[in-house]
Amino acid sequence: MAVSSYLHNPMIHRDRRLAKADSEWVRSFGCEDMTVLIVCRGPIRQEALDVFAEMGMTKVGILLSEKDSIVYPRALAPELRRLDPARVHNVQDYTGASGEERTERIAEIIAIAKSNGYDYIFAGYGFMAEDEEFVRSIEEAGLRFIGPCSHTVQAAGFKDEAKRTAEQVDVSVTPGVNDATGRLIIRKAGDLKGLQKLAKKHGLDVPELSDKGADLAAAADALLGASYDAGVDLYTVDELGQQVEIEVANILKELSGSRIRLKAIGGGGGKGQRIVSDPKEAPAMVREILGEVKALGVGDNKNILVELNIETTRHNEIQLLGNGEWCISLGGRDCSLQMHEQKLLEVSITQETLAAAVERERSAGNETAAAAIEQDLDILRRMENEAERFGEAVKLDSASTFECIVDGARHYFMEVNTRIQVEHRVSELCYALRFTNPEDAEDFFDIHSIVETMALLAKHKARLPRPIRVQRDAAAVEARLNATDHSLSPHAGGEIMSWSDPIEGEVRDDQGICFKNPDTDLFMRYKLAGAYDSNIALLVTTGDNRRDSYEHLREALRRTVLRGPDLQTNLQFHYGLVHWF
Repeated sequence: MAVSSYLHNPMIHRDRRLAKADSEWVRSFGCEDMTVLIVCRGPIRQEALDVFAEMGMTKVGILLSEKDSIVYPRALAPELRRLDPARVHNVQDYTGASGEERTERIAEIIAIAKSNGYDYIFAGYGFMAEDEEFVRSIEEAGLRFIGPCSHTVQAAGFKDEAKRTAEQVDVSVTPGVNDATGRLIIRKAGDLKGLQKLAKKHGLDVPELSDKGADLAAAADALLGASYDAGVDLYTVDELGQQVEIEVANILKELSGSRIRLKAIGGGGGKGQRIVSDPKEAPAMVREILGEVKALGVGDNKNILVELNIETTRHNEIQLLGNGEWCISLGGRDCSLQMHEQKLLEVSITQETLAAAVERERSAGNETAAAAIEQDLDILRRMENEAERFGEAVKLDSASTFECIVDGARHYFMEVNTRIQVEHRVSELCYALRFTNPEDAEDFFDIHSIVETMALLAKHKARLPRPIRVQRDAAAVEARLNATDHSLSPHAGGEIMSWSDPIEGEVRDDQGICFKNPDTDLFMRYKLAGAYDSNIALLVTTGDNRRDSYEHLREALRRTVLRGPDLQTNLQFHYGLVHWF
C-alpha cells in the first residue's frame, strides 16, 4: 500500500492524514492528535499552520507579539484573518533584549503551552529554533520540540563545538582558531594549578581539574562550561578582545595579505560576523559582534571563532534530516548570491542534474565545461557524505543544514544551522522521502514536506526507518522578495494595496498577505512595518534543469504586479538578476 503526501501550496490544501491510509503500518504514523504551539513569525508560520491542518491536527496555536504588529494600521499579522482568536496567545518580544529577558520569555512561552494544552512547540527558522536553553527548557518541562533536541543544538549549533566535532569525523574545516576563550583562560591561569585557583575563586566545582594528567585545553573548556552553567564570568569582554587580537595577528603573520572573519558561536542569518584585515580592529569588532547576538550578559558564552576569510567562494549547503540514529541528505543548495550577509537567491544542486549536465556537455564536445561540472559533482558528493557523517555524530533527530564554502576544487565546513532554513522549499521540491515498512517493501509512504517530516519525527522518530530519497522535480530556485529602498537596503514602510495571483507552477509563501476577503474576493491592504524582517515573501519555481527553473522564475517575476503607496521592493532587481542569468 503506497501513500503519497504532496507539495504544499498556499492556494491549494492537501490531505496529509496518514491515519486515513489502508495500511495498518502507515496508519500507525498518524499525527492528528498532536497539539502544537507555533512560536515563530513570517512565511514559515503560515506554512506550518497549513501543513499541520493538512496533517489533521485540530489544535494549533500561535504567539502574537507587540511587533506583529499593533503599532501601524493594517500591519497586524495577516494569518489572524483565518485563525480562531482562542488559538492566538499574547507575548512580549519573543527573545527579549538581554539574556535575562530571554530566560523570562522562555518561561512565559512554556507556561502558555502548558496552560493551553499544547504538547509540542514549533519554532520554524526563527532564532528560538536553535536556542539550546529554549529547547532544553521545553524538554525539562515535559513538552516536545519539533526540531533538533538540545543535545544536537549544543553539539552542532554552537560553532566552536561543531567545528571540533567536524574535525573528529574527518570533515574539511576552515583554517583558524575555535577556542579563543579557552586560550584566554589558559593565558590568564598559566597552568592546571592556575585553572584550579580560578575555579576555587569563583566557587566552581570542576571534576576535570582534579586529574593531574588532564589535557590543559580540555580542562580550560570544562572550567568555562561550569562558569556558563553557574552564570559567572571568568574574563571580561576587553580581555577577550585582546586575545582575539593576538589570534588575528598570528594568522596574518603566516598568511600575509589575507583577511580574517570573526564569528560569534551563536550567530546566524548574517548576524554576529565581522571581517578584519588589521589585528587592531579586533577588540572593537568583538564587542560589536557580542552585542549583535545578545551575548554581553554575565555568564553568556562569548567565544568567538577566528577564521581565515576565503575570498573567492561559493556558499553551498546540504539539507539534512535524521532521527538520532540515521541521517539522510536531500541534496544541496547554492546560496552564493547574497547582500548585507542575507541570501537573495537560492538554487538547488543535485547529483542527478549535475551528472546529466556532464553527459550533455560531453555529448556536445565541450570537454572543458564537462570537467568543471564534474568537479562540482565530486564536491557535492563529498559534502553530502560529510554532512551525513556529521549528522550521525551529533545525533541529529530533525531537520538541519550543513553549510560549506566552496573555493575551486576545495570545500570547507562552515557551520550547521540546527533548524529548518528559509530556503527549504528548494530541497523539498527536488526530493521526497520514502519510508518503507521493513517487513513489506510494497508498504510505504512518501513525504514531500520538510515541515511535515519534522512533525513526524517529533512524534515517531525512534520508529521511523531510514528513508530513501525519491527525485521529484529536477531543479528548483527561490527568490526572496524583500522590502528594500533604491539602494537595496532594508526599507520599513510601504503598503501593499494589490498583488497579482501566483502564476501556474509558482509557489508563493507570503505569511497570508495574499489571502483575499472571503466576502468580496478582494485583496486586503497590508502595511509593511518591517518590525522584525524585511522579507515579504518567498517565490519558488521548478524546472527540468537549473536553467529551466530560472526561466520559470523569470516569468513569475515578470508577471508579478505589486502596487501601493510608498511601496519599495527588490522585485525589479530580482527580475533583472534572473534575466541576466
